[in-house]
Amino acid sequence: MSKTCYIIGAGDMTDPHITVTAEDLIICADGGYKHHTLLGRECDLVVGDFDSLGEVPDTDNKIVAPCEKDETDMMLAVNLGYDKGYRDFVLLGALGGERNDHSVANIQLLHYIASKGARGTIYHGDEVFTAFSKGSLTLDSDLKGYISVFSLTDESRGVTIENLKYTLEDAVLHSYMPIGVSNEFIGKEAFICVKKGALLVVYKI
Repeated sequence: MSKTCYIIGAGDMTDPHITVTAEDLIICADGGYKHHTLLGRECDLVVGDFDSLGEVPDTDNKIVAPCEKDETDMMLAVNLGYDKGYRDFVLLGALGGERNDHSVANIQLLHYIASKGARGTIYHGDEVFTAFSKGSLTLDSDLKGYISVFSLTDESRGVTIENLKYTLEDAVLHSYMPIGVSNEFIGKEAFICVKKGALLVVYKI
C-alpha cells in the first residue's frame, strides 16, 4: 500500500474515519492547525502565512510563508509532500468554510496534483472528489447513488466509462459542457479512463 500525505485545511470538517500509518505524512495548512490532532496524532508539519489561523503557532515543526505569494497554503503543503516523495494526497477541510474561492482553488489543486503524475482526493462529508490525467480509475461495486465525471482540461479525449448507468467509449468531454453529471452506480465495479486530458470525478461513499 502506498504511503499517503494528508493535508488538513481550514474548511468544513467532519470525522473522516481514516486510519493513518507510521509512513503517512500529516500537514496542517494555516487554519487547519485547529484540527492538528484530527487523525489521531499530531501533525508532522504546519505551513502557511497564518492569516486564517490568526497567529503563528507555538510549535517547532512550522514553516512560515509570506502573505503575498502565488501559491495557496494548501498548495504549499502539497509541494512539501511531493518533495518528500509522496504521490497519494488526501485533502481534508478543503471545501466550505468562510472562503468559497478557496474551495474552487482546492478543486483546481486536484488538477495540479494530477498534472504532477500524482493522485489527489478531497473528502467532504460523505462526498469524494478526485482527479486524474492520462490514466484510469476503478471504483468498488458496493458504491451507490450518483457519480459525476467532468473534464478539467479544455478537452479530455479517449474517455471511456464502463459499468455505470450511462457508458462512453473513446469519447471527448469538454470543460464547458457538464454532460457527465449525474451518472449512477449499478452494482458493478465502475471503470473510468482518459487517454488525454484530466478528469474530475465526484461520488458519495
